[in-house]
Amino acid sequence: MYNQIIERMGFEKNKRIVKTMNNQRVTAVVGGKKCYFRSIFEFRWARYLQFLKESGIIKDWRYESDVFNFIGETTSPVMYRPDFFILENNCKGYYQECKGYHDGQTNTKLKRMQKHFPEIQIELVLMRFESKGKGAARRQIASKYARRIIDASIIFSQTKGVVNYDVPLEC
Repeated sequence: MYNQIIERMGFEKNKRIVKTMNNQRVTAVVGGKKCYFRSIFEFRWARYLQFLKESGIIKDWRYESDVFNFIGETTSPVMYRPDFFILENNCKGYYQECKGYHDGQTNTKLKRMQKHFPEIQIELVLMRFESKGKGAARRQIASKYARRIIDASIIFSQTKGVVNYDVPLEC
């Protein structure tokens, strides 16, 4: 009975979305690049970035191409590898970090990036926005350090049918 109430309220649905898209590794070729994605969410975001590239909106993208070491930091995290590097048509670039679940450590990484590498811009791509509670509070903190915060669920729904988000069978 309790599970049915939770299901009707929508909470279980959100948990299911996170569960089905996170922590399932995907090996796939996207735009001629063979990548080992850490989650289905990252794979689908790469498909979206490839769509932007083919549409001429961005020049190129790379997956986990750079690592930043936080020299002098003694507590975790001491390094950071953003998920995507996006090269704009004007040859300037920025990074994007995909998160199915926005945790406190993400904000620590963003804060340390701003401290150690202030010239580098990072966008936070969230699978879903939480309007209340810890998720909303963490998003507000992240907005101080991120170039912008993107709600991927809206983008995925708007581009459904235009972008193929199907996961390859060999996963």
